[in-house]
Amino acid sequence: MCGIVGYIGRMRSDEILLKNLKKLEYRGYDSSGIAVLKNNEIIVRKESGCIANLEKTVEEIYGSCGIAHTRWATHGKPTKENAHPHTSSDNEWAIVHNGIIENYGELKEDLISKNISFSSETDSEVVAQLLSVEKNENLMERVIDVCGKLVGSYALICVNKNTPNTLYLAKQKSPLYVGIKSGEVFVGSDPICLSGMVDNYYSLEDGEFCQASSEKLVFFDSYKNIINKASVKLENINYNSGLGDYPHYMLKEIEEVPSVLRRVVDVYKQSNILDKIDISNVNKIIIVGCGTAYHAGLMGSKYIERLVRIDCSCHVASEFRYSDPIIDDKTLAIFVSQSGETADTISALDLAKSKGAKIVALTNVLYSTVAKKSDIILPVCAGPEIAVASTKAYSAQITVFYMLAKCLQNKVFSKNVDYFGEVEKLSDALKQIDFEDVRELSKVLVDKKEAFFIGRNRDYVTSEEASLKLKEITYINSSAYPAGELKHGFLALIENDTYVFMIATEKDLLEKTLNGAFESMARGGKIFAFSQFDLKKYESENFKYIKMPNLNEEVMPILSISYFQMLSYLTSIAKGLNPDKPRNLAKSVTVE
Repeated sequence: MCGIVGYIGRMRSDEILLKNLKKLEYRGYDSSGIAVLKNNEIIVRKESGCIANLEKTVEEIYGSCGIAHTRWATHGKPTKENAHPHTSSDNEWAIVHNGIIENYGELKEDLISKNISFSSETDSEVVAQLLSVEKNENLMERVIDVCGKLVGSYALICVNKNTPNTLYLAKQKSPLYVGIKSGEVFVGSDPICLSGMVDNYYSLEDGEFCQASSEKLVFFDSYKNIINKASVKLENINYNSGLGDYPHYMLKEIEEVPSVLRRVVDVYKQSNILDKIDISNVNKIIIVGCGTAYHAGLMGSKYIERLVRIDCSCHVASEFRYSDPIIDDKTLAIFVSQSGETADTISALDLAKSKGAKIVALTNVLYSTVAKKSDIILPVCAGPEIAVASTKAYSAQITVFYMLAKCLQNKVFSKNVDYFGEVEKLSDALKQIDFEDVRELSKVLVDKKEAFFIGRNRDYVTSEEASLKLKEITYINSSAYPAGELKHGFLALIENDTYVFMIATEKDLLEKTLNGAFESMARGGKIFAFSQFDLKKYESENFKYIKMPNLNEEVMPILSISYFQMLSYLTSIAKGLNPDKPRNLAKSVTVE
């Protein structure tokens, strides 16, 4: 989940590295560091916390070549000592690493037995130390030899003090990209680091290596053979246009949802992408994702199964691989990932592909690993999402699932539903929402230690995502339950003034959902009911009603989640927290 960058060129490497590193801070902000080659010496600066802390320490260290890192801690606390870059004991090598070295323990023990001392608690430092003890005098081959001893995942950028204008790159299961133009080399975990600098770039595949210099890029396989690679034109990059007048990216992204939904409609109208999905020889559909993407998949499975009448299930990616899933060539598998680099999702995709399933990617990043491995790509069209807690991407994901289900329904049952029109109406309705009730609610929620969400069917899925948003950025211990399951354990948690958020957007289930709310209220719970239906007659001191716009029930989940995205944001602000950078979390989860 960390972000790594490298540079060779005429400009001050420290300035270029810091500029590009900031583009990757969504990948982790526990600590950061930079190493620059100057006068055959590796100069390192590291700091705990965000990149702004590092910037204050970087003075007079510029050279023509360097590497940098922003960290999400896996092994070792988020301290200055554990920050990257890591150097070898002889100070000849410095490395930055994204991934996890699973066998670092045994490698470290062996190095310690050879009197190699370690200065950090990280798994990554073993790479730098191994580079110092390997005997191969060809430094590129030495990097390949070291990587042959590693088990796990890695994107590595290495520098050696004796080759001042060379970067050594290695890739296994973690993304890494490199580009060269007019004697300048740019390397990064995301092509966004190369935007505006090069016209084309190279994407390293698993088991590939690169020796990069200002003259040329030379690529190798794990057998040390030189290989030819085709470059990719630098396009379809999600550019971050900055905060503008917004105080936080999360607020900006919530308020972008209406325009994102319009963009989704425009892209899918023009491309007819949905028509490419043929289920005539499919007997079941599986959807796989993690976190918010998993919740989007849950909503997608509700839409598809209800509207298309085909067996459709959703799975957590990290569990899917180990459940021995029943998959064959009649399975359509949809993998949901905002970044397209989620490690567990990629592994699950590889498993499904090996069993013959047809693979569909639902992703926001069209150059990502998930996209490249798929047969069909369904673009999310959300644009850059910088805040760690997903908002507009989730709204776009479930919108695409809704349109996919309606498109399949039209084909299977010879219908002619204008689902694009429904999304356009939804977009207009979202623009008109007044969140004043939510703002007032956030002022009282700020002091709560726990909260609960209940709903049925699609509203239960919304409850899960709403609960996740609240816990992610407010640190309130929130949980979601099916409204019909309260008597099976949940009611034991209800006491006086317990906050229970009820979501009720399906008319046929309204009375049953209300029953759950009343059961909670009878035990002292305080109910906050979100619905497009008129519930004013139930209002009391312990039953507060927030009325939502009345739209087609099928699109209400896309609308209702916006209330809870905003509630979480406003509560986070009221608590004095930074909603864009919640503690212990990062945006792109590229490790298992």
